[in-house]
Amino acid sequence: MNTKAFQNRIFQLVGKLWGKTTWQMLLLAFAIPFFVRNLLLPLVGDDYSYAFIWDGEHWGNLMDNIGPRERVQSFHDIIISQWSHYLTWGGRTFSMIWIQFFAWVGEFWFDIANTGVFILLMVSLYWLSMGKMVSPARQKGVFFWVMLCMLFGVIDYPSTMLWMTGACVYLWTGLWECIFLLPFVTKRHPPVWLMVLLGLQAGWSEEAGSLITVLITAYYLFIAFRRKQVERWMVWGFIFLLIGCGFIMLAPGSLNREHLMLELEPEYVLPAEKLFSTEMFMDNFLEGFLPILIWEGFLFIPIVLWWLKCPHSDHIIPVFTAAGMLVLCAMMFAPEFALRTGFHSTMFLTVASAAAFRHILPWMKKALIATPMRKSITLACGSLCCLYALLVMLGCFYVESSYRQQFEDRLEEVKQHKNDDLIVVRAFYIPHDLDSYLGPRSITDFHLIYAADLETNPNDNRSLMFSRYYHLPPIRIDREVDWKKYE
Repeated sequence: MNTKAFQNRIFQLVGKLWGKTTWQMLLLAFAIPFFVRNLLLPLVGDDYSYAFIWDGEHWGNLMDNIGPRERVQSFHDIIISQWSHYLTWGGRTFSMIWIQFFAWVGEFWFDIANTGVFILLMVSLYWLSMGKMVSPARQKGVFFWVMLCMLFGVIDYPSTMLWMTGACVYLWTGLWECIFLLPFVTKRHPPVWLMVLLGLQAGWSEEAGSLITVLITAYYLFIAFRRKQVERWMVWGFIFLLIGCGFIMLAPGSLNREHLMLELEPEYVLPAEKLFSTEMFMDNFLEGFLPILIWEGFLFIPIVLWWLKCPHSDHIIPVFTAAGMLVLCAMMFAPEFALRTGFHSTMFLTVASAAAFRHILPWMKKALIATPMRKSITLACGSLCCLYALLVMLGCFYVESSYRQQFEDRLEEVKQHKNDDLIVVRAFYIPHDLDSYLGPRSITDFHLIYAADLETNPNDNRSLMFSRYYHLPPIRIDREVDWKKYE
């Protein structure tokens, strides 16, 4: 068989396989590993703190050296806790309610719910990119691209998609924002009461995502106004979106938290004299903006090709491209630009990238197989991409399985020493330093030091809350941390 015949045979087999693959099978191929990864990840860091009623009068639950706290045992406890949390720590109330609820009922229920939210977000992003609520069977390639974008485009995957506190703050709020935007993009006509609820939730979500959702909605309202097509549901949805945004941006706890940390843990807070300084902007650019933009780089490929090759106009692409970039620009003004805060940027850019992918797909089908040479290049690149994706997923499963096993071993170890005055346990580690190759797609040494492991001082927050959650004596790990490595 000559090379040309071999290539044709391969493309025929791929075509038949793709034709027999349903969109449900594609979704399961992403949702099942996602669920398994949720199962592998136990409670982490702040999850333990939110398992207790928030005590705002005594420094809250996330500071070091705090006194006794009571476990959340009812919805009443959650309400009391979140009222105190809003006044003394921060305004992400809806997210915090879910975190405390799952910390109360058990992480398994979170694993199920989080997978459901993941599925709904993938479908919502697909609908936004299509501009209408149609079955993913209509454009399987676009749906597949949406899931690939989120899998490989989110720079800090564990903190925003899997970790309970992080997922409720980023993944779940992303879903609220997308569902709220759906009627504006797809030209549906939902009832007013539904848009009131969705607007309040989308606005009262996460600071950067909420602000940019306001801007996107304002754009669609402006277009509707120019066309004299403004409807009641649009106006009321926007009003309550602004109300929700106001609740999170003006939360008394945000200011109180700043004062509290300046008093008790000043090493974690940017000094007032450095706020909005050249140094702050440069640090934010180098530590947040630039790494996230590079990581998201492949999302721009369909957008650039659409701009160069396709004459079709589509407002979704420039609007959501701008939204993705504006999230990063907004975070430049924050005292700290953590990588996880780029989640909503990736989410909005995924919409734009998938919408562009939809337009360039016919051109790509012709261009990539136009000559035998292009067929060879396409086949080689496709094979390498599939191999890379497979190795990454296997690496993630290996790291997270190892982490889970180390966690289970720790629980067995502390049971044997529960009558000691002080328990010293082995620190967690990343097997074979795989985080050097996987990056933040899975748990890294950085995650272990700042959230996913205990601390060297038994009175520091993570060690303290872990010991109280499991009714243990004071506990610490046996490793000294080289903090300079992570500054």
